[in-house]
Parts: sequence; structure tokens; C-alpha cells
Amino acid sequence: MVYCNNCSRNVTGERVDDGLLSCTFCGKVLEDCIFATEPQFVKDSSGQSKLSGNFVKSTQSISDSRQHTIAKALDGIRSLKTGLLIDEYSDDVANVALRFYEVGLERNFTKGRRSELVQAACLYLACRQKGKPFLLIDFSHYLHVNVYELGSVYLQLCYVLYLADSKDLPKLIDPSIFIHKFTNALIPEGNDEVVKTARDILASMKRDWMQTGRKPSGLCGAALYISALSHGLKFSKSKIIEVVHICEATLSKRLIEFENTNSGALTMEEFTEKERELRTSSLTEKQPNIGSKETSLDEVLCRHVGRKPFAYGLCNECYEEFMKVSGGIDGGSDPPAFQRAEKERMAKLSIEENNKVDGYLHNEEEKHFKKIIWEEMNREYVEVI
Repeated sequence: MVYCNNCSRNVTGERVDDGLLSCTFCGKVLEDCIFATEPQFVKDSSGQSKLSGNFVKSTQSISDSRQHTIAKALDGIRSLKTGLLIDEYSDDVANVALRFYEVGLERNFTKGRRSELVQAACLYLACRQKGKPFLLIDFSHYLHVNVYELGSVYLQLCYVLYLADSKDLPKLIDPSIFIHKFTNALIPEGNDEVVKTARDILASMKRDWMQTGRKPSGLCGAALYISALSHGLKFSKSKIIEVVHICEATLSKRLIEFENTNSGALTMEEFTEKERELRTSSLTEKQPNIGSKETSLDEVLCRHVGRKPFAYGLCNECYEEFMKVSGGIDGGSDPPAFQRAEKERMAKLSIEENNKVDGYLHNEEEKHFKKIIWEEMNREYVEVI
């Protein structure tokens, strides 16, 4: 019997032909150190035989505990990456997560915290950097831990890595990267038309500023639900909730918010035609009119201060990122803050106009006295008449 820290129990280990000892339940590699009592020889590129492997003394111990800790962390990160099916054919995400872990280890971030939570936070941060479609709740669901506990470790890691106030990380997540993943979970055989329509709905939501202050899972759930129904696929709200990990109240609220937008009042044919026109216009007018009055800013207002301004006070890179996240500047509603300020301005203007109008209107008493004054001033004309 051997203890598996991934399953949190003693299991019967299975040692395969290459000498690796793995768990029979989850498949995690528990031992990867292969020792042999007899020497083996291999041939090098020149054809000469040489001794294979290294000599390990019977009294030798691990001298560098830090390397042992990093090796265990890499093993845990790879196990978590494999369990969540993150970039199965590459270790790029795992290597980035390991670098985050090493920095946290140097700053004593791992002390007093569960190792799997720290590894999950590092891997999630690497997924955010690489643009992988994974949410924090996916990690908490896999590890069977509270999402707020894992989120607390993630935020503390961002502070330790000086990323909390950074302009580069963590960036705003584009909800459209999760659509393909959620669609495959909802429809195992896949459906490209549902994915395309859901992404168009998300683009419309972004143009109407619905993603501001809202989690991407709720927007994806609403877009996927509308897209599935529009293509004749009958899915209940409970099925969508199970896939995107939100509650029914959140899904209903996002559907109501989309219904209140201009696109929510259109039929699917009208909506599809509108999206096609916007997509065509964005391709024909990909570069903005740099000489226009709106874009004639001489200074860069984004984080790349030293670069040449491209449009709207942004450099070329920030402008492309803004267009991707916001869904474009045409065909949508005004920002919520602008709408709120406009309503307050109109209400204030209405009050001022009402007060001004009230100054021209008289009550019955004022009308009586004004009549007496007018008749007194025009008595001679009144008597003649």
C-alpha cells in the first residue's frame, strides 16, 4: 500500500514496465525514481559503449530540499493539468505555472498554505496569461475545495507577485474563449452553428456593455441558451446551469438584461443580418480614420506611453485588444456610466424647466390681482368699449 496525496487515501500502487509507480484510482505518478543494482551500458553517437545512469550511494540523501519541493510541485501541477485536460500535448502552461510557484517559494508564500491550492492558483494564473478557457471554479470543482478559499489564495498570490496593481496581469477575460468548451460539454458531438451564433450574441452583449462588472460564465450561459433554442435544440436551464456553473437566478437575470437591449427585440433572422453587416463593415473599415477629429490625439493614454498613438489615444496593440474585448465601437449602446449621467442631466434639466415654467404661470389669486391692475391701467380704453 502507498499513500496518494491526490486521492487522500492509501491505495494499491501499480508499477508499470518503465518502473514508474502510479495510483490505481487517479493515475498520478507517485514514484519516478528508478534504481538498478547492476550496471547497464549504452552506445553513444560514436559507437563507443559507456555506462548508463548515475551511481547512487546507499547513504546519500537529498541535499537540496528546494529542488525536491520544486520537483514535487511540478508533479502536482502536471497532474492537475492532465486532470483538467489543459493543453494536453504541451508543457508550456505547466512551465509558466512552475515559474510562478518558484517565485512564491522564494517569498515564503507556500508556508502555511495547502500545496494543492498554491499549485492550482499558479496554474490558473498561467491559464489566464496564456488565454486558456478555464475558470477558477473548474479548479475548485476538480480539487473539491471551496471556490472562495481557492480565490483567496489566488488573490494573495497576485499580491505576492506584484500583479494586483499591474497593467498587464490579470487582464480582462474575453468571454468568447469559453463558448467552444461549454458547447462541447453541452453537445458532445459539437455544433459549429451553435458556437457561431453564441459568439455573435456575446459580441452584441459586449457592444451593449453587458460584460462590464459581470462574470463571463453568466454571459456564456445566456448566449449558449439562446443560441441552442434558436437552432431547435431544447435544453433546460438546469442543464445550462450544470455546464457553466452558475445559479438559475443569474441565468434568468442575464437573459432579462439581454432582452432589454436593442438586439434582444430582434428576431433571429434580423439579428443574424445585423451581425453580418457589422462584421462586413468591420472588415472593410478595419483601420479607423486617423485624421478624424475623434482620433486626433497626439498623446498615448494607454500603458504604452512611449509608443506612437494609433487611434482614440491608444497604441496599435491596445486598440486591437480594446476592439476584441469590447466588440467594436459601432452598433451598440452607450456606456452605463454615460447613460446614468445622461439620465441625471435630463432629470435636472427637466426640474429647471419646470421651475422656469412655473414662473410664468399664476394661481387664481395672482390672476385676480393682475386683472385688477390691467383694468386700472387701461381704464380709458375699457370705458370707451
